[in-house]
Amino acid sequence: MEDGATCIVLNLISYDLARRVIDAAIIEAKGRGIALSFVILDSAGHLVASARMDGAPFVTIEIARGKAFASVATGGHPGGDLEQRHSTNPQVWGNASALGYGAPMLPAKGSLPLRLDGRLIGAIGASGAPSHIDEEVITIAAAAIGANK
Repeated sequence: MEDGATCIVLNLISYDLARRVIDAAIIEAKGRGIALSFVILDSAGHLVASARMDGAPFVTIEIARGKAFASVATGGHPGGDLEQRHSTNPQVWGNASALGYGAPMLPAKGSLPLRLDGRLIGAIGASGAPSHIDEEVITIAAAAIGANK
């Protein structure tokens, strides 16, 4: 800015991009014959979009939100990395779990940061299948918008 003021640029995922990721995730999950829930948060931890597929247990949407929140709250770490950190130091995670804007902070596989051009724009969490399958589905979904290359 010409007046010398500091300009802060927010890197937030748009609803349109979030919807495209969720649409791709649903297509992938249907192709595998599974019903999942998905939550996308922006890089500030706010809900942008979510979906619970027909047949996915009701609690899976909250689990997906907790996974996504843990990813953005830690600066964009994948859930699998966070799960490993939690197993070595669970006390730290217990103290931080109330920070999730009403969501749990769940350090677990099945969440990924969403990065475009190296910038963290949000995170996606999934729940409803074994965690490694949740993560496979969202990895494919993130690629639908060119994220995480």
